[in-house]
Amino acid sequence: MDRRTFLASIAVLGSRQSWGASDGAPDEDGLWQLPVPDMERISPTVWVKQLTPGIWITGFTFKTPDLGYVPCNGLIIAAQPGPTIVDTGNTRDQGELLVSTAKRLTGKPVMQAIATHYHIDRTGGIAAMSAANIPVFAHPYSVGLAQAAGFPVPQPVKGLEKGPVQLGPVELYYPGAGHTRDNITVWHQDSRTLFGGCLLRATTDKSIGSRADADMTAYPSTIEQLAKRYPDRQFTIPGHGTIAGDALSWTRSKIGRL
Repeated sequence: MDRRTFLASIAVLGSRQSWGASDGAPDEDGLWQLPVPDMERISPTVWVKQLTPGIWITGFTFKTPDLGYVPCNGLIIAAQPGPTIVDTGNTRDQGELLVSTAKRLTGKPVMQAIATHYHIDRTGGIAAMSAANIPVFAHPYSVGLAQAAGFPVPQPVKGLEKGPVQLGPVELYYPGAGHTRDNITVWHQDSRTLFGGCLLRATTDKSIGSRADADMTAYPSTIEQLAKRYPDRQFTIPGHGTIAGDALSWTRSKIGRL
């Protein structure tokens, strides 16, 4: 999402004083659906549901003129001494809700957050995290890319460009460029959950998504590296849309037809 579209989205969301069933919600029968059915709606644009013990999947939407409300996926992962949030929301308000929801669900204040790439649908809640003294970590490339785009800036994870890094309860991995130059994945070993972010496409998606910042030359080998590293995944979560099926295998098949 470019900066102009994002700012227009904020204006739309900020103008609402009340909300009904369809305000802020994507089309649940179409491509842009929430990740799982029957999610708890905690605001016009934020949802949550437990995926497995200690893991909750989050959904947060933004509005575009051509696609309507687009859902983005994230995670809350319980751990000691506190939970980890994966992807921070589109806005500060969404980030604040994710922080308070993580504390409500786990009974502990949030320890850290992760932005899986520099785009605003992953970094938009950083201001809320920073205000709560929660560090938001990302690929070292994300720092410069976010600064150049005028987006909130995360903190770099040293060495992530060279190999996997364990960060609390999760492993961060950079399999290579794809959707963006800096896209990383998040692996939770105990639940065998792979959060692929926007590197992976939902199984209802008929395309590979936006190529505006993509490296289509590197994309196929990046997906192969990811598949090799996590062959025993139970849940595979794309950046947008349903988690039904295996988003990694689906993305691999789409890449292979380009």
